[in-house]
Amino acid sequence: MAKTRKDVIVIPWDYTETCEIALQHAILLANEVDNQIMLVRFLKAPGLFGKAAKQAEYESEKVKIKEAANQMVEKYHLNPQSIFIDVEIGTKSKVVDGLMKDANANLVITGKTYKLTEKETLGIREITDILSVIDIPFIVTAVAPVHDYYKEIVVPLDHDKKMKETLQWVVYLSKYYNCNINIIKPYIDDEYQKKDMANNIYFTKKLLDKKDIIYGIKTAKRGKVFEDEILRFSQNIDSDLVVIIINKYKKMVKDNPDYKETIPFLVINRNSEVVKYGGSFR
Repeated sequence: MAKTRKDVIVIPWDYTETCEIALQHAILLANEVDNQIMLVRFLKAPGLFGKAAKQAEYESEKVKIKEAANQMVEKYHLNPQSIFIDVEIGTKSKVVDGLMKDANANLVITGKTYKLTEKETLGIREITDILSVIDIPFIVTAVAPVHDYYKEIVVPLDHDKKMKETLQWVVYLSKYYNCNINIIKPYIDDEYQKKDMANNIYFTKKLLDKKDIIYGIKTAKRGKVFEDEILRFSQNIDSDLVVIIINKYKKMVKDNPDYKETIPFLVINRNSEVVKYGGSFR
């Protein structure tokens, strides 16, 4: 019988401290779910007369990233077979989408920035736009793991019916980690929203009780910005991860210039169906 191909956690690699922090999270997850880790260096597509120079850069980057992978294997005492590398050239969104399919990727872990060249660094806005079109979830982090495993997970819950997508991933994470699920919901005055919220709370309790998952529900303070309350609550309990769907993430961090990320976010894309990821969070 042919050996089953392992799923892959992808780390966009730019040789900075930021991507090494992402790697630390990947190691934490990969050890638990038996995934491989891929360090990927993305290069810009060449101009009309730059193909020769780009090929030389490509060959140089293959050597450089291989050396980086070897250093990480030694530093973190990894099995050399658990980590491999790739160098991709092309337009960012097209390359990322193709790589996710070809590499059997089921998760991307990235920092808030990615150094594309010496003069060009991608920020959180562009990174989010690129990753929001793929059909797998991604983790954005600027801080190293707080614990040896994901112990405290925060799940924002509001009246939006689409939040049920988030709960599927909470169940998957709970199967691998004996974690506490900390649900936070906004204070709501609107009667229609209250009804939708009550339905979501009922659904959430029923699902988590059925799965024997430990959880608590907290209501944010009245008159406070809910997104600010999520961050404050997460910091107060030393949360390891906030699980959130893509549109809520964009509202919280991408469109908020004052946002300072201190908690990793697991961002669920609209097409990130749990059933596709049999090898990762099942």
